[in-house]
Amino acid sequence: MKKPIVFMFAGQGSHYYQMGRKLYEQNPTFKQLLQTADSLHKEITGLSILDHLYNDRNKMIDPFRRTLLTHPSIFMVEYALASVILKLGIIPDYVLGASLGEFAAATISGILTFEEALRAVIFQAQMLESYCPPGSMTAILHPYNLYDDLQLIKEKSECAAVNFPSHFVISGTPDHLKTIATFLQEQQLNYQELAVSHGFHSTLIDGAATHILSLFGSIRLKPSQIPFISCTYGGLFTPLSPHHFWDAIRLPIQFQKTIDSMENKNNFTYLDVGPSGSLATFVKYNLKKTSYSEVRALLTPFGSTIPLS
Repeated sequence: MKKPIVFMFAGQGSHYYQMGRKLYEQNPTFKQLLQTADSLHKEITGLSILDHLYNDRNKMIDPFRRTLLTHPSIFMVEYALASVILKLGIIPDYVLGASLGEFAAATISGILTFEEALRAVIFQAQMLESYCPPGSMTAILHPYNLYDDLQLIKEKSECAAVNFPSHFVISGTPDHLKTIATFLQEQQLNYQELAVSHGFHSTLIDGAATHILSLFGSIRLKPSQIPFISCTYGGLFTPLSPHHFWDAIRLPIQFQKTIDSMENKNNFTYLDVGPSGSLATFVKYNLKKTSYSEVRALLTPFGSTIPLS
């Protein structure tokens, strides 16, 4: 029996300069969609995403942080990549969004149009930059109990995500997370700072709430044509309310809980349609040895696993 296919869309932290460049240069569908999105972004902000994303001066390993550029670039690459896959005849039975990835998931499922989603992502980024202080995020490779057990981490940060049994993410002010990083180094605990400019999934972005909620109050969300799985609520969620797309970047990401819930129901083919393949990695660490599910990353910093043209 064929396993249901799940398209997975990641959020902040999955991005990097040059992501999808070979596809952009060689796949007409991918290129056209990115150029269309870039034109709208430039019309609204005066800035070209593509001029930054594919500028030869920007190396893949360079920090890529500004929200007004990273937010839309993640959405653009994910939507364009999903469109390429759909054109190949690979149709998802479910779409799964994590954080900002919920916008691409909602667009592919028909809840939002492409232009509605891109305008919302740009507006969200503008509001975050206008009304929220700088913030940082750090992934910690350790069971989540560390957050509750260590007073320093709990007092100086907020839990932003639990991705698999030995991986969670915290948000906080840059100074507080530097203090935590020093402590983690002293304790020889592995961690990774994320290339972000805001403390997503924490009180640090509450200043933008009223403005973002006002926007979504004016958008008519359409019924999902493909079952929509939200990592905000830990599983299948329909219908969505206008409040959902604020919750998606404000509440903690429950990726581990979401995959556990799905695996209790069926085996799946998980396709990571994000820029880095990070969700594919997270799924692999969540799967039990008895699972018959399959996982595949379609795009990573090392290249793509789909036809370029």
